[in-house]
Amino acid sequence: MRKFIAELRRRNVFKVGTVYVVVAWALMQGADVMFPALNLPAWTVTLVAVLVIVGFPVALMLAWAFELTRAGVARDQSDVEAGASTEPKPGPLVLAGPPSVPSVDAPAGAASTDPRRHSLAVLPFADLSPEHDHEYFADGLTEELLNALARVAGLRVPSRTSCFAFRGKDVDVAAVAERLRVGHVLEGSVRRSGERVRITAKLVDTGTDSHLWSETYDRTLDDIFAIQADIARQIVAALQLRLRPQDATDATTRDAPAYELYLQGLGFLHRFGPRSLQSAIEAFTRATELDPTFAKAWAGLSAAHSARATYHSGGAPAIAASDDASRRAVELAPHVAEVHTARAVSYSAQERFEEAAAEFERAYARTALHRGDLPKALELFEKAMETDPDDYQSPLIAAPVYRKIGDERKASEAERRGCALAARHLESYPDNARAYFLATAALYNIGEREKAYEWADKAIAIDPDDGNTRYNIACFYAQVGEADRAFSFLRGSIASRSWADNDPELDPIREDPRFREFLATLEE
Repeated sequence: MRKFIAELRRRNVFKVGTVYVVVAWALMQGADVMFPALNLPAWTVTLVAVLVIVGFPVALMLAWAFELTRAGVARDQSDVEAGASTEPKPGPLVLAGPPSVPSVDAPAGAASTDPRRHSLAVLPFADLSPEHDHEYFADGLTEELLNALARVAGLRVPSRTSCFAFRGKDVDVAAVAERLRVGHVLEGSVRRSGERVRITAKLVDTGTDSHLWSETYDRTLDDIFAIQADIARQIVAALQLRLRPQDATDATTRDAPAYELYLQGLGFLHRFGPRSLQSAIEAFTRATELDPTFAKAWAGLSAAHSARATYHSGGAPAIAASDDASRRAVELAPHVAEVHTARAVSYSAQERFEEAAAEFERAYARTALHRGDLPKALELFEKAMETDPDDYQSPLIAAPVYRKIGDERKASEAERRGCALAARHLESYPDNARAYFLATAALYNIGEREKAYEWADKAIAIDPDDGNTRYNIACFYAQVGEADRAFSFLRGSIASRSWADNDPELDPIREDPRFREFLATLEE
């Protein structure tokens, strides 16, 4: 019944019915006054009443079957698709979304009509709390909704990176539609006050700038699961899709305070700096303490420790913590995609590369670089770029690999693409040292040398003692021929010899005696 009512709203049946009743009432009033004055027979008023009554269902049927478009009145497209074939002919549709989303089959006709019709961008929900101190909670809620909708068969949902690029920007839905190539946008806000939360969500048709659905939920935090589920159901119904049992997201907990901490942890995790990762670890840890069976919180905790081990010199303790947390997540919920992604990343942080590839081949393209398999590394980076067009890291890491194998054209293309995407990312996350330091050598190579030095200085200013930052700045100075400055940043930066052995960005200083001394200090 809920889906049928949503369909009536989409086809404007309620609007047509309301307008018809108002016009019919005015017509009856006019006939009742004017017909006697014109000396018309009494039965003419009755005739008008009969025609009005008979015309009502006809008007509703016409509203159901036809729609008013810019080109005029046309038959409703969903009826055209439904009648195009008596047998469904599903075609493959690869969704752009998080790596946990598999390929699915689109409903019949979806691929043969406007590709934007069944596409949706989930924009970051705004934090309207009195103190504006719940942005991380709002980000986590947005990401969970995005992941849930990305599972729906036939619905294309752009990745988190693409959608979050619009955070805090005053852009209209037409601009979002043009950039992300979507037909619909979900936007909303979160207002938190004590134990109560007000969540407002609205679904906008980007072609007409009209609201297909909107709702305000004024509930306690205990209702957060029901709110998320209802938003997903309403959107799927409004887009005339079907929410299958296997599409439903599994929160892996029913503990609302634990889930709130999990959402906060997600918000911190994607900011990527050492302080943000520490906040993520604290939030995920508290969530697992409240609910020890909360698999997704264990997966988040593993991801945060893996990031610390890989990018911020977390060392053996971070690797061990990541391994323990990912193992626990898989034990608790082997059916949930997120836990396998976390396990794959944890394997990569431990340099257990074969297991990482088996768990999730795309989870970590740098696995191949560690092993010195450059063609495989490039294959994985290209897959990553295809899956997430807004990912700045993959092209910037792939560029020197292309150059090492002699493909200067692809190296230059990757550098230009990566620099443009990094600049776009920094508009939303200006304190992300990683975006600055990964782009330095690429900026230098494409002729923006002054900007390259400027970004190197900014990266060091943000995280002067972070080993990962220092290592990448050392690579930059090695590339531009400043060996002394390269070695000053290289010392004490990383602990992995396999990476240093195979990193093409260090080739210019590889024959320097100081480089052999540096390698001797690293773990095999």
